[in-house]
Amino acid sequence: MATSHEQYLRKSAGPRLIKAKPHPGLRMIVVIPCHDEPDLVGALERLATCEPPLSQSEVIVVINGSEKDSPAVARQNQDTLDQAIDWLSECGNAWLPIHLLQLLDLPPRHAGVGQARKIGMDEALRRFADIGQAEDGLLVCYDADCRCSANYFTGIESHFTMRPDAPGTSIHFEHPLDAGEWAALGFGYTPPSQTVFDGIAAYELHLRYHVLAQKFIGFPYAFHTIGSAMAVRAWAYVKQGGMNRRQAGEDFYFLQKISWLGQVTELTGVTVYPSPRLSDRVPFGTGKAIGDYVAKGRLATYPLQAYRDALWLIGQVEALWETGRPSDAPPEAMARFLGKPFIGSIMPEIRANSGDLGAFRKRFFRWFNAFRLMKFLNFARDEIYSPTEAEYSATKLLEWMKMPLPSSGNAVDLLRKFRRLKNKN
Repeated sequence: MATSHEQYLRKSAGPRLIKAKPHPGLRMIVVIPCHDEPDLVGALERLATCEPPLSQSEVIVVINGSEKDSPAVARQNQDTLDQAIDWLSECGNAWLPIHLLQLLDLPPRHAGVGQARKIGMDEALRRFADIGQAEDGLLVCYDADCRCSANYFTGIESHFTMRPDAPGTSIHFEHPLDAGEWAALGFGYTPPSQTVFDGIAAYELHLRYHVLAQKFIGFPYAFHTIGSAMAVRAWAYVKQGGMNRRQAGEDFYFLQKISWLGQVTELTGVTVYPSPRLSDRVPFGTGKAIGDYVAKGRLATYPLQAYRDALWLIGQVEALWETGRPSDAPPEAMARFLGKPFIGSIMPEIRANSGDLGAFRKRFFRWFNAFRLMKFLNFARDEIYSPTEAEYSATKLLEWMKMPLPSSGNAVDLLRKFRRLKNKN
């Protein structure tokens, strides 16, 4: 009888792409999607100079494109491949094998970062399966425009060793906030304008505000979902059906599904440094947010009141278990979002399939999960309240938490405060 990973590889993965046999001690594979990237070699150089872990690691780079790519993008992909081949022929790094996959004719319908990650992660799973590590092998996601701390491999390795039940982890990240930080990290091309750096500060502040607000209200899925800064065990990858092929937001959907298998941990002792830059490749995410900031000079986020409304619902769990109804009237935004089915059919179904409060709570948060919270926040922002600037909402959250405010209310000072709070959790 075929095992789960054998079934997955047979049904969901493509053909074998790497002929070289994996090292018997292979336990970690870093997967890098690469599309229209000018500095892949810089990213690889940084990985190769990290502290070697106890077990064997390797890197799979998926240089990807499709027939919809412009001639300029096609040329950049070829240049990137040629530069990487030249670098590999010269560096000869023995401890970190690097495999370059060139897939430039992906179907346009699915071509994108999700598909590229899936191809690389499926191949990584196959290599783990070849040596009997399809359960505990580590699949690590990185990007071709990143740098990382020197303990990248050793920190990830020790983190999972100390947390044997964790299905995955979200790795701490920090964008460079000015040209000096950019240069110190060794990015290999001209830094963006200060306006772009200001935009990334506001965007990262939005991300940290969003996650910290979730933590403060007791939401169980409060962690960052950054595609270049996450890692999962091979068994969890298989159990949740592998990486999706979304062209944007693939990281959010993937890591949230992993969280249904157990607590996704936060690895704060390792840092990934993503590059800030403009991009129009996807309808949301970092590149889109930076473009909006450059165009408008501000970046909007969810109003704090929306999280207060979500807190009301989280606080009703015990009453909903006991009576099937909340103990008091919901805020307007939540009442309109939940509608009549919440009491009429959703709660009765969850209660009927729960033997005690613990089981009910687990089922309730499978229903009120990160996807539904995001829908509520969007609804509350667009239909009831209105968007607020990231700096304003971040300041109001600190006040709600009774935390001291930074010396100024600008995005950079607030962001540095939020980063410190992150590392204390």
